[in-house]
Amino acid sequence: MSAAERVRRPFGIPLQPRFLVLVVILPVAYLLRPGSHNGSVDQHRAVDIARAQIAYEPDGTNVRYVRRGLPSEGFWAVSMWQWNGDHERTNVTVVLLDGSSGKVDDVKRNVSP
Repeated sequence: MSAAERVRRPFGIPLQPRFLVLVVILPVAYLLRPGSHNGSVDQHRAVDIARAQIAYEPDGTNVRYVRRGLPSEGFWAVSMWQWNGDHERTNVTVVLLDGSSGKVDDVKRNVSP
């Protein structure tokens, strides 16, 4: 009988060494993961940078912090629009900004809402 077979969980089910490694590694990896937002550009600064990319005064703004890539990097996605007389969005613009530097990564204009 191997050592792995001698170590048993309650109810007599053998405990695999690989499972023990996962039980130790997963909590450590969780604690060491990057925070939800650790960039140097905050939400308000992202909106200011994005507004410089448009030639109109937006009626509405949405801001989201997203992670992209492997390893993941933080980006701000700022959506801005105007309302027309029928309560429909027009001039929809989405600006994607690097969360660390504030550099504009992408601008999409007249996006369908």
